Amino acid sequence: MFKKPFHTKARAPLRSSSGRHLIQESKELFPAAWEQVEQAENNSSSECDSVNAEGPMPDKLQAAKFTSHIGDRGEIFYSEVGDPLWLKVEAVAGGAAMLIPTVYTLWKFPMLLPVLWTTSLVIPKLIGGADLMVPGLLIPREGLPDLKKGALVAICCPGNAAAQAVGVLNLDTHGLHSVAGAKGKAVLITHTYMDHLWGSGSKQPLPTIEFAGAADLVRIGDDSDDNNSDNEHDLDGEEQRPSDDKQSVSATLELATDEGPPSSLTDSVAEAVAPDEMDELLMNSLRQIMATVLDAAHATELLPINASTIYSTYMVPSAPRGRELDIKKSSHKKLAKFLKVAEKHGLIKLKDIRGELHIKSFNWAHKDMAEFTPYVIGSAKKEKLNDGEAGRLVAVPGQDGSELDMIRVIELLKPSSALAPLFDDVNAQTDTGYFSRQQARTVLEDYIKGRRLVDAQNPRMVKLDHRLCDGLLTKEEYSKLSSYPRDKLQARLQERMTLYTQVVLPGGPTPVKIGNPPCAEIVCEKKMGNKAITRVSGLEPYGIDPSILAKELRTACASSTTVDAIPGKKNAQMVLVQGHHIATLTKLLEQHRLPARLISAVDKSGRAKAKKAANN
Repeated sequence: MFKKPFHTKARAPLRSSSGRHLIQESKELFPAAWEQVEQAENNSSSECDSVNAEGPMPDKLQAAKFTSHIGDRGEIFYSEVGDPLWLKVEAVAGGAAMLIPTVYTLWKFPMLLPVLWTTSLVIPKLIGGADLMVPGLLIPREGLPDLKKGALVAICCPGNAAAQAVGVLNLDTHGLHSVAGAKGKAVLITHTYMDHLWGSGSKQPLPTIEFAGAADLVRIGDDSDDNNSDNEHDLDGEEQRPSDDKQSVSATLELATDEGPPSSLTDSVAEAVAPDEMDELLMNSLRQIMATVLDAAHATELLPINASTIYSTYMVPSAPRGRELDIKKSSHKKLAKFLKVAEKHGLIKLKDIRGELHIKSFNWAHKDMAEFTPYVIGSAKKEKLNDGEAGRLVAVPGQDGSELDMIRVIELLKPSSALAPLFDDVNAQTDTGYFSRQQARTVLEDYIKGRRLVDAQNPRMVKLDHRLCDGLLTKEEYSKLSSYPRDKLQARLQERMTLYTQVVLPGGPTPVKIGNPPCAEIVCEKKMGNKAITRVSGLEPYGIDPSILAKELRTACASSTTVDAIPGKKNAQMVLVQGHHIATLTKLLEQHRLPARLISAVDKSGRAKAKKAANN
């Protein structure tokens, strides 16, 4: 969840009532840890430090709402020194939010959660974003603790009981140690040591916590006979393995982890599919839209329909529940080839209009349509999680009816040296030295009223004194004007003040900078003859990940996308997509909470001129 940077709002002290509620909730969920605190308080010679004596949930906490890079939302509770101690993540499908301790808390209270063990070879994979697979578990001789699916667990390595990851159990552990060759996800990882949540605190290094029973561990399927000395080896290192057994180590490591967290909610349910299976998914999605949203009663007036529109607007949302369409994973590789196969099959008829492929008509009388039964379409807001997703703590943006915060731009004004005496005369000051437009208007009104400059004959006019002339008039106007309309004087004041802007992201405001904020630039131009390419740059100031945008764009446009560095600019990237996709890119950026005023679109492909000439 925290493999990549996450957005947070400003931290604020937690209210006393909320703090008491959290303490009570933690006592109900983790009674063993609070029993340790009570024992420490009763022991006059307790060696516990002040944090332990205060309990797993301190009285004074700071709270900050967060949104992860994959859309998970919740609240983080920080200690007074800035370490994230607890995490409360909103659950999908109307479920209750889950309270999760971070590694900082688990290092203070190692027995807070049940512990599962894995090898040190697996830990870097977990830190990199993988989930823990069943083959990666190390089983104590007495077996795993009897835990149910959905339980919180800590992940540790032999020889050190300090938690290196926290996650949600994806299966029941009863009898698992006796199942040879067991596969699948064991733990869905939520937070790890050295991820970005850990990095938002003091970045405390991993401590060493001794635990007597950590050495007697075996892999799943190993012989559990205590007399078999072959099984009594240290799985924490690689040096005890034969040098010619490196392939088995790599194979075990591949089985032990599930590479990488998804970059979006749909990735978390996507599975590797064979090309022929993706071909069938594409064909079924086409039949689905013909049987539902584009049936004979509704599609006739829409025809002909652009091929890209059919794919991104109709087919992709009509994929079966829990499945994701990707034309690149099919045997066709390109949308045009798939549609030509569908045309040869007799489902549709195609037509080329000004160089772009369109669907001219649908054959609703085809025998496939008579045999086809529409299926239930997956919904990110309503569908239940399947076995591979259960317990993953994800939140769908806006599922409670509210929208995520939009990126906002705050305009601030600063008086120039010529206007400074005017502001000083009315003692106009702010903590930051910047004024909003309304505050600037109020300053001028106060000055006009304080100097009694309103024209008695015409209240709309303001008599000009030396301060107003010096600050707001040009040299030519200085000797010609003795009064000026009040509304135009207000407009001129704000024109003469220096403009500063501050961009407010969902994670908090950025530093104030002079001038207007940079726009995300979308440019479409011709490349290699008559082909067009669309590129977008300037995403970094607004926290938009170019790689995530490229994946979304590839699905929405059914076109190839790439992410390239921008020459001459450090740490700046641009996303390129084949074809003319200005409108699609603009819509995607708005879905990433970027307002239209911060998007600049330029069409250099000549497409607009060609359309105008064709219409004439």
